[in-house]
Amino acid sequence: MATPKPSTGTKAARPSRTLGASKPRSLTSVPATAKKPSGKKGVNPLSSLRAMANKTSDAASVVTGKGKIVGGVLAVLAVLVVVAIVVINSGLFTATDIQIQGSEHVTKHDAIQLIDLPEGTSLFNVDPDQITEDLKQNPWVSGVDVQRQFPHTLIITPMERKVIAIAYISSDDLAWAIGDDDTWIAPLSTSVEVDDQGNVITTGQGSNTLTGIDAALALAKHYGAVLLTDVSADVAPVSGQAVSSKAVKAGLDYVRGFSSEFLGQVKDISTPSVEAISANLNNGIEVSLGDSNDIVKKERVVTKLLSQVEGVTYINVRSPGNYTFRNAPTS
Repeated sequence: MATPKPSTGTKAARPSRTLGASKPRSLTSVPATAKKPSGKKGVNPLSSLRAMANKTSDAASVVTGKGKIVGGVLAVLAVLVVVAIVVINSGLFTATDIQIQGSEHVTKHDAIQLIDLPEGTSLFNVDPDQITEDLKQNPWVSGVDVQRQFPHTLIITPMERKVIAIAYISSDDLAWAIGDDDTWIAPLSTSVEVDDQGNVITTGQGSNTLTGIDAALALAKHYGAVLLTDVSADVAPVSGQAVSSKAVKAGLDYVRGFSSEFLGQVKDISTPSVEAISANLNNGIEVSLGDSNDIVKKERVVTKLLSQVEGVTYINVRSPGNYTFRNAPTS
């Protein structure tokens, strides 16, 4: 579906430069005057001069021939350049049909407001980098796909950041989305509607409404992300800025360092401080992790324990080489 072409002002036309053909340099030979050879033995100076003259003449002919060929090629190229400049700056390929696609968090209307295309933009002189810079004013946008469909169609599609974590700040009752580039994206509503299976419903027809940390957990599931809890109250996210909290960054290290299979067992990761990071598993087991060193080794210890020991309720792998655990008493 075509959308109106956003425009602001007139873009000044750049003067074109025509490449001219350089005139090849030509060498002219002068024949030597023939004389009778002398009776003396030895090298005849006139013969030597005649031989040199003949060689010079042959070389000049070769250079002149090559010069004509090069000159002809340059002349053709110059003509092609002129034609290309004329076509590009003509209205033959003006972008009159500009289609802007919306995404989950960047509506078509929002994108139109951000994009500033100069009047007379063509499919040849459109600047994808400038369009990307315009759309990145929205923190959800990580990049832009710009496609040209000749003769007049330009399709612009914003690409969103992938959410890898939801940080729940209980002091403000806020759930912040964090991108895969460790960027605070935006706060999300902590009142969401879900269906009977706990899936977030965006159409406003959910059977249940969740709030607070339960809503944050549902949102993490919705984005395929990990919920970070117990985030310090002094953490102050700003949309589009990098995460600077050491504890939150350590939590993100675990999100990246754990295997996808193990992450599937993680309900949330508690990040009150770097040294006190822990993970709560879906089966109720608490895993004390500590700082974000030896992540792979820590996962290996936990996985092995869970497969070999029944009734485990708590595992401490802050020092994976000297781990401890507790299990429920058996009757």
